[in-house]
Amino acid sequence: MNGSIQSMAPATDRPTRPVSGLLSTAIVVVVGALLVHVLLETWAQVLSGPTSVDPRANLDGSAQWPKQLKTVLYLGLAGLTVVKVAVDRLWHRFLTGADLALLVLGLVMVLAGLVNDSSMSLMGEALFVYFRGVIVFYALRAADLNSLMIRRLLIVVAVVVSVNVLLALVQMVVGEPAYRVLGWVDLTWSEQSRAQGLLSHPNHLGHVLGLTLLGFVAWLATATDVRRRWWAVAVVATVAMSATQSRETLLGVLIGAVVIAVVARTNTRRILAVCLLVVLCTVAQIAARPDNRAEWERRIGNAFTSFNHPAGSESSPPAPPAAATAKPSPTATARSDGGSTASGGPKTSAKPSTSPGTSGSGGPGGSPGAATPQPTHSPAPVREIRVLYLQQAAKILPRQPLLGFGIGQFGGVVAEKDNPNWHKNPKFGPGGFNRYGFQAVQVDSFWLHLIMEVGVLGFGAYLVWLFMIAKPLLARTRQLRRTGHRPAPNVLWGIAALIFACIVGFLSPSMEDPLLPPLLWTVVGLAWWAARRPAPIDQKDGGPADNTGPAGAREDDTRILATDEILAQARRVRPPAGFR
Repeated sequence: MNGSIQSMAPATDRPTRPVSGLLSTAIVVVVGALLVHVLLETWAQVLSGPTSVDPRANLDGSAQWPKQLKTVLYLGLAGLTVVKVAVDRLWHRFLTGADLALLVLGLVMVLAGLVNDSSMSLMGEALFVYFRGVIVFYALRAADLNSLMIRRLLIVVAVVVSVNVLLALVQMVVGEPAYRVLGWVDLTWSEQSRAQGLLSHPNHLGHVLGLTLLGFVAWLATATDVRRRWWAVAVVATVAMSATQSRETLLGVLIGAVVIAVVARTNTRRILAVCLLVVLCTVAQIAARPDNRAEWERRIGNAFTSFNHPAGSESSPPAPPAAATAKPSPTATARSDGGSTASGGPKTSAKPSTSPGTSGSGGPGGSPGAATPQPTHSPAPVREIRVLYLQQAAKILPRQPLLGFGIGQFGGVVAEKDNPNWHKNPKFGPGGFNRYGFQAVQVDSFWLHLIMEVGVLGFGAYLVWLFMIAKPLLARTRQLRRTGHRPAPNVLWGIAALIFACIVGFLSPSMEDPLLPPLLWTVVGLAWWAARRPAPIDQKDGGPADNTGPAGAREDDTRILATDEILAQARRVRPPAGFR
């Protein structure tokens, strides 16, 4: 027989029971609804809240149904996942090294809470905030996905992202009116010339566009041909991302793209071209906009000052003459220091000083001609808040290094909700944890927050868990390379997304924010699905089949295979054992 009719879709793409298929469809629909919801949640709250220039007042006084709906979507997704696993008896699918690592991590976190007097309700709420995004990952692993489902899911999300790209470009060109017409009354980011689209912070928009751009880079690394229109789309998205002036996004995209180039080892010039485009767009924004340039100069200068005047040095300044010097009030000092450094947190409303050289003077308003003499040494120079927090934590953590100070008790949204004065807890020292007047409700670094709550053991367990998630993706990529196949773009995207999240976690609390986790774990979930799929069949000319597209998916098709193609399919590479 010269050929036979065979479906190109792998068996894992076809549910064997009608109920199973309906559950898979429901999971994808709920995931799509959740992603759209988190992209629009804050904007909906602002529109329904009071018109205050304080974003915290807007969110606290706004309708709470968006948050409640988000919780319902997460719980519904978890319920669908459990039912799907029970119906199809898929428990064996969740016995991988990554699942075991997550179990160990959860036990370490609970232990850290128990030994540090975290209540059961506090631990439950903290664990939910830490891992709610992971529910998406497990839901996608339980579902019987196919290329059509994934393409429709990505198209829905792409529409919302495209709207944000368009709005970011309009905000970049028009300025303040483009912010006001969307309902924003806190014009901090307009004054800094940073686009935010429909999101509460430019960094959030940067994270969304950064993940999107890494998906494009992953596709570039595997595609045989790239049409000019896709390059045009990439340029538009890159310009919009540069308009956010998100520093952590810039680092995350560049490092993530380099990781894709190293892992894929194909089309390196294309990847370098995207990196160059990202750098050029960012530099152009800085050169063309004085506000952006001043912010970069201020941040770099404040970072160096933080090392010359580390946290704690302001507590013992040289004693001024008693009769000739008026001591500045602690409140004024804290406001000056925190207000001039706090512009990177997602929840801060601190505006930059109109004159960077005069902020942080220490005095409450003395001018050069004032009658009251000023001290010759400023006890609180202008410094970068993230560096101050790291320096301070380095002195506090050795008191309880192994298990930290308990989940839900330091620097996160759960800690602030449970105790708005969490930073005054005497376990952090006689004076508590000095926030230096920073107005954000969270400590502006996820990794700092994590290690302070769960200690070195929890921090190490978290890193091991992320490594165990990336390990089978890396193994699958190596398998395909050894057999002459190109890696699947979704797999490369998942690896780069994990790296991206780790990078931005140093400079923001985004890994437990409402926005980034569901987006991240959707990408990783699709990467695991792609890694489970059999290797593509080689084309007749001997080269790897091009099964990729702009979204990293292909259409299932049916065609007649030749005898040699059937034999090649029988010998194709099976996925790593960790996925089966």
